[in-house]
Amino acid sequence: MAGCGFERRYVSKLVPSNPTVLKVLLIAVAVVNSATLGYDSSVMNGLSILPSYTSYFNLTDATTGLNNAAVWMGSILGLALVQPIPDKYGRKRAILIATFITVLGVSLQAAAQNIAMFVVGRIIIGLGTVLSIVSAPPLLAELLPPRSRSYVLGIFFSCFYVGGLFSAIINYGSQNIQSTWAWRLPSLLQFIPSLIAISLLPFIPESPRWLIANGHEEHAIEVLTVIKGAKLLDPLVHAAAEMEDIKSAIAKEAALYPRSPWKELFSTAANKKRILLLITFGVMTETVGNFIVSYYLTRILSQAGITDTYRQTQINVIIQCWSFVVAIAGSFLLDVIGRRLQTLMGMGGMTLSLYTLGALIKMYGNSTETSKNYGILAVIFLFQGFYAFSITPMTSLYPTEICQYKLRAAGLAVYKSVDVSLGLTMSFTMAFAMSNLGWKFYFINASWNLLLTGMVFCFFVETKGLQLEEIAIKFGDNCVTEGYEAPAKEVVEKPVKGQLE
Repeated sequence: MAGCGFERRYVSKLVPSNPTVLKVLLIAVAVVNSATLGYDSSVMNGLSILPSYTSYFNLTDATTGLNNAAVWMGSILGLALVQPIPDKYGRKRAILIATFITVLGVSLQAAAQNIAMFVVGRIIIGLGTVLSIVSAPPLLAELLPPRSRSYVLGIFFSCFYVGGLFSAIINYGSQNIQSTWAWRLPSLLQFIPSLIAISLLPFIPESPRWLIANGHEEHAIEVLTVIKGAKLLDPLVHAAAEMEDIKSAIAKEAALYPRSPWKELFSTAANKKRILLLITFGVMTETVGNFIVSYYLTRILSQAGITDTYRQTQINVIIQCWSFVVAIAGSFLLDVIGRRLQTLMGMGGMTLSLYTLGALIKMYGNSTETSKNYGILAVIFLFQGFYAFSITPMTSLYPTEICQYKLRAAGLAVYKSVDVSLGLTMSFTMAFAMSNLGWKFYFINASWNLLLTGMVFCFFVETKGLQLEEIAIKFGDNCVTEGYEAPAKEVVEKPVKGQLE
């Protein structure tokens, strides 16, 4: 880059000049942060299969719900931090803070001597988790152009299953340990993805939009120049032009929405529509039926007649692999099928799967015939496939991209508040609902999904292929984007080899 008259003053030399390498590192950030979330969430599913865990804490329906709900309690407590920390201290520092909080919680969980200590550890993990999931997606979204943004942010939550798979494999291997280390080891190894997440941060830049919004314009233009790539004819000129567009859009946002982002979220018809979509999607992520597979797989397998611990742990590993593969495929298809249609396809498939699952459990749930048991299991895999294909890739992408810069962290906080509040509620109630309702539970959940499918059909806005600033136009924020010009396709869409895509 020296040949282009560019010399780094703010961007660390650890950040690679090759945009392809930088994109790989950004994907790695998505993978590791998502895997951390996946491990933290899925570890309870694996622990509940282990007799050493259930007997050590003498678990009942109530205490099982409490242990599962603890992480959601922490997430609710963390909601007060998820907007001010990323907006004030930057996206990178927020990820770092979240990781340290998570490590503290992991230490307490692994060393727990009683339910109270275990629950406190899980609460702290939940606090770190919610801060991470509100900080990392905006960093990626604000560094990447549309062609990369959709699949990288799709991969972000799709790699939730990498953590889940890692957790399932460790639980499968630790079940033969004849001590409390059978459950302490899987708890302790939550350290690994957190440590990897910290090690990646020095190799990626800060969000240029955060830098511009906070008056660090020279730093921002360096970041944009690095992203543009050294092999462009004049990356500094292209970076300066893009910075002016971003700066103009942020300035107009600030003028149009001068109050705090929390007040501005309800100030216009466009923002009220965003709130509706954020709340709807927050409801969907927890209530379409995935909660039972993520947290109560043991119970649903038992209802299906599969009660052997070894078979249950094997199925847990296989379902994580299946979900990961399907979610990755869904991530790359978001810009082909489109956000709205892909979500509708998934909702339709999940609804049909739940009706089928309820009917099969009613007819064959007490059967000892292997073929009938595995017929029920096949429907569980089918349901999880539809969820992984549609909802999983959208989880980090859609709430992030439908909000303008000023409202992004606050919007994600609204989305996560709905998400974690429902997660907490369902953690306490799901065990009782599944015990008392049996097969009827799946019919009720499927009928609820029909209502959510109607909400998606009527209100979801398609955002594929658009710059973050252009998406505002789809919501009617024309005054914010007036004068904004999308980067020319010959620069962004068909870059010279070596430019970040």
